Parts: sequence; C-alpha cells; structure tokens
Amino acid sequence: MSYLKKRIAMRRSPMSGLGDINSIVNAVTGALGTSLDIANDPYLQETICHIGQLKQINAGQAAGACAETAPNLAGGVGLGKVQPYLRAYVYAEENKWVYAVAAAVIIGLPMLIGYDLGKAAKRSSP
Repeated sequence: MSYLKKRIAMRRSPMSGLGDINSIVNAVTGALGTSLDIANDPYLQETICHIGQLKQINAGQAAGACAETAPNLAGGVGLGKVQPYLRAYVYAEENKWVYAVAAAVIIGLPMLIGYDLGKAAKRSSP
C-alpha cells in the first residue's frame, strides 16, 4: 500500500512545468544583468588587453603595451580591484627572474629576521 502512495505522490501535475520555465527565465534574466554589469565595467578593456598580453607571452611573442586605466573609477563588477595583481602577473610572466627574486624574499626574509633575533638573544645572554 505504501508503494502506491509514493508512486501517486511522485506524479507531476500538468502545471508543474511552469515552475521550470519560470526558473529558466529568472536564470537568464540574472545572467543578462551580470553580463551588462561586466560590459559596463570601466576596467574591462584593460582586462581584455592583459589577457591578450598573456596569450602573446604564451605564444612566445613580445607582448604589446596596455593603456592603464585610472584608479578608483566607479561602476562595473569590481575589475579595478584585480588590475594591480593582473599587471604584476603579466610583468612576472614577461620577466621570469621575478619568480626567483620573490622566492628569495619569501625564504630569505624570515631567515634574516630569525638570524637577527638569535644574534640579539646571544648578546643579551650572560
């Protein structure tokens, strides 16, 4: 008997398809709104230019220059917050020595601090 109740309860009503259409329309509307926000972002052109630079670097070509957009412009989805990191990444990809320097700083700075602390502790001990 419980099997029949479950089976009957699982059937859809003829109007249940409207909920699916409604959710699709809501999803498309949300995606279009987000797309418009991205298209209206003042940093979009610079972001696209940096992506093109990375593509050129990966192809072994010299990367062209990108125009730098002024900081703190209003509007869009916040691509302006990503620009300094994207500029640094493009620079690091163009100049591979940056990775070696960054590794040396990340490893060497804590070692230097520890060395100085140990040296100071040795001087102050009797």
